[in-house]
Amino acid sequence: MDQVHMDRHDEADRSLRRIERDSAVICLMVILGAIAVERGRFGMAAGVIAGVAMMLIVYAVVRSAVDASLGRAALPAGGDPADRPGRWRAIVRATALVAGRYAIFAVIALVALVPLQANPLGVFVGVSVPVVAMAIEAVRLVRRPRE
Repeated sequence: MDQVHMDRHDEADRSLRRIERDSAVICLMVILGAIAVERGRFGMAAGVIAGVAMMLIVYAVVRSAVDASLGRAALPAGGDPADRPGRWRAIVRATALVAGRYAIFAVIALVALVPLQANPLGVFVGVSVPVVAMAIEAVRLVRRPRE
């Protein structure tokens, strides 16, 4: 891999780490804000936590899919990926992981909205936390001096 591609990869990793960090900080601030606004009640905060949990699951699914795609792209140039031993087993495993994570996502949504009676607005706010973090990172990248 040449230096330009490595530099872009390193920058993408740093950007992703900043988004993850910002998401955690924003999540904590929003949860504390929800508790303060509701004067100690946890309905809105429970909704925020449920929304963030759902986004964590989606993030894990997307991240694992991207990592798997990058792993396939890094196969040696001389070989046919279809001949690789255990390829079908890996495909079945990846499919099961994705389906399992989305099943967990559905259970969290159901539990949050029905028995916990989490505030749907809180769920929306929680799901929006990573979007806000990505917007902050986009502003950082646009405002950064060009090299």
